[in-house]
Amino acid sequence: MPYLQLLALLFLSSLPVALSAQAEADMLYLRNGQQLEGRILEYQQGVRLLLRLSTGDTLAIRDAEIERIVQKGYLPAEALDWQKPTPKKGYAFKEQGLYNALYFSTMNSGGPDSRLKMGIGLHHSAGYQFNRLLGLGLGLGIDTYGLSDGQSIYPLFAEARGYLLRKAVTPYYSLSAGYGFAFKNRDANVIEAEGGPLFRGIIGLRLGGEVRTNVLLGLGYQYQEASFTRSLFGGGGVWEVQELTFHRIVMRVGLIF
Repeated sequence: MPYLQLLALLFLSSLPVALSAQAEADMLYLRNGQQLEGRILEYQQGVRLLLRLSTGDTLAIRDAEIERIVQKGYLPAEALDWQKPTPKKGYAFKEQGLYNALYFSTMNSGGPDSRLKMGIGLHHSAGYQFNRLLGLGLGLGIDTYGLSDGQSIYPLFAEARGYLLRKAVTPYYSLSAGYGFAFKNRDANVIEAEGGPLFRGIIGLRLGGEVRTNVLLGLGYQYQEASFTRSLFGGGGVWEVQELTFHRIVMRVGLIF
């Protein structure tokens, strides 16, 4: 009888050791790339975590240093089934540094003969954003003020831009000034062309707030001077000189990166 009691005592005393040996260790992944293996003893969210290593040592790790926790072994009740949440993507727009912007625009206005005219434009600008409110850059593009009139102008301009709020969706402004170059167009009977001053003001919204590409929506006004000399009646020595000043409402969509 004492012999059986001794066997039972030995079995019961070894049972927790066997169970603990079968338990898998918890894995701790730190932001610096280090991986730690052990058992979580205590976790205070936003403060610290206590981890017991297989060597018996206990480490206190700040919560800010932890990237991810994978729990596999036996855990205290307050730490069961907990996994550090993936951080939400926040505002990360690059408020300082180099930028590139690409735009497509439509330009609408009544022509000299009171007909509604549609124009289109494509522009690219690049520069440096000093802070959220002010960036300076240079740009170029092409503007076609009359799709069937051969009135294409190639602007070269300086611009200033800024974003009003430190949010994913924010109002923005863009001011541009420069010179638009005009060229002959034999297909449209334009035998002489001369450009002139350009001014453009845009207000709109920037959508995104990301490090990389963001969408820009804008509405504004564009002013451009130019002159075109057009031959009439098949080039029989009769021509028409048009001294034009374009006042256009501009709607544009673009990308900034």
